[in-house]
Amino acid sequence: MMRFFFLALFLGSSLLASSIDTKIKVSKKELQRTNKRLQGVNLQLAKLAGDIERTKKELVRIQTKLKTLQTLISEAQAQYKVQIKEYEDLKSGVVNLTKKQQKLKEELLLMISRSFSKSLLLGSIKNTTQEDIIKEEILKAIQKSEDEKLKKVSHEYFSTKELLEQKKQKLKSLEQQIATYIKNKKQLQLLRKKNQAALTKLKKLQSHYDKEKEQLLRQRETLAKTLKQLQILKETARSSRASAKMKVKNYGQKSYGKLKTVRYRGPKTIPPLEKFVIIKKYGMYRDPIYNIEIPNENIELKPLVPNAKVRNVLNGKVILAKWTPHLRNVVVVKHSNNLYTIYAYIDKLSPYIKKGRRIKKGYVIGRVNTKLIFEVTKNSAHINPLDLIRVR
Repeated sequence: MMRFFFLALFLGSSLLASSIDTKIKVSKKELQRTNKRLQGVNLQLAKLAGDIERTKKELVRIQTKLKTLQTLISEAQAQYKVQIKEYEDLKSGVVNLTKKQQKLKEELLLMISRSFSKSLLLGSIKNTTQEDIIKEEILKAIQKSEDEKLKKVSHEYFSTKELLEQKKQKLKSLEQQIATYIKNKKQLQLLRKKNQAALTKLKKLQSHYDKEKEQLLRQRETLAKTLKQLQILKETARSSRASAKMKVKNYGQKSYGKLKTVRYRGPKTIPPLEKFVIIKKYGMYRDPIYNIEIPNENIELKPLVPNAKVRNVLNGKVILAKWTPHLRNVVVVKHSNNLYTIYAYIDKLSPYIKKGRRIKKGYVIGRVNTKLIFEVTKNSAHINPLDLIRVR
C-alpha cells in the first residue's frame, strides 16, 4: 500500500513540475499574443465608429458647400458696393423720370386738347371773306407748329416711359442680386457654425472612441493575465479522458485567422442569462476606424431586465472568484473534460460563490445590470460560446 502511495506522490510531483514548465511556456506565448491584441479594439465600438464616419462625411459635405459659398461671396463682394451705389442712383433716377413722365403726360393731354379745338375752329371757317382766309391760314400755321411740338412731346414721353421701365427692371435685378448676396452671407455664417459644431462633435466622438478602446484593451489584458495565472490556456501533452456527452473536434485555425478555435460538438446547455441580446460576437473583427483585425475571444450579452441573474451553464467547480479593476467581478468555473467557462463584468457575486466550491448547472453565481462577458476555453484553444449555449 505504501509503495502505491510513494509512487502516486512521485508521479504527482513530476506532473506538477511538468505543469509549471508548461505554464511558463504558455505564459510567454500568451504574453506575445496579448501584446499583439493591444493593437485593436472590440466589436462593441462598431456603432461609435459608424457615428464617427457619418460625422466625417457630414463634415466633408459642409466644407464643400462652405467653399462654394465663400467663392460666390468673394466674387460678389467687389461688386456689392458698386451695386449698392448704382441701386441708390437708379432709385433716384426712377423718381425723377416718374415726375418727368407725369409732367409730359399732362402737357401732352393739354396739347391734344388744344389741337382738337383748333381743328374744330378750322372746320367752322367758310372762307367767305379775305379776313376769314387770313384767319384760316394763321390757324393752320399755329396748328402745324403745335402738331410738331405735340409730336416732339409725345416722342419724349414714350422715350421717358421706356427708359423708366428699363431702369425699373435693372433696379429689380439689382435688388435680387443684393438679396442673394445677403442670403449667402447669412448662410455662410450658419455653415461656419455648423462646421465648428461638427468638428467639436467629431473630436468628442474620437476621444470617447479612444477611451472605450483603452478600457476594452485593459479588460482584455486583465482577463488574459487571469487565465494565464490559472493555466486555463496551457498546452496539454496528452489527454486520455473523454466525455461521452461533450465531444470536441479540433479544427485548428479556421476562418478566425490568428484566433485558435476548437468547435464544440456536444449537447447545448442553458445560456448564462435568461433574457438577453448579443451585443458582441466571437471571432475576428476589422476595426472600421483603425482598419486593423482584432481577435474577439468571448461574447458580450446585454440583459433585458435589471439586476439579471447570472447562471452557471454546466456542473463544475469554482476555481476563481474575485474583483478586478477592469472586469469587475470575475468567476471561472472548471467543468469535466478540461472545459472552462469564464463570467466577467458581474456587478454582484452570490455569497456562496467562493474558490473551491462545487456548483450545479443553473446555479446563480451573481447579478448584472449592463452587460456580461462570457468566454469558453478548452486546453490551449477557445470555443465559440454560441456553440455551447442555446440561443432563442
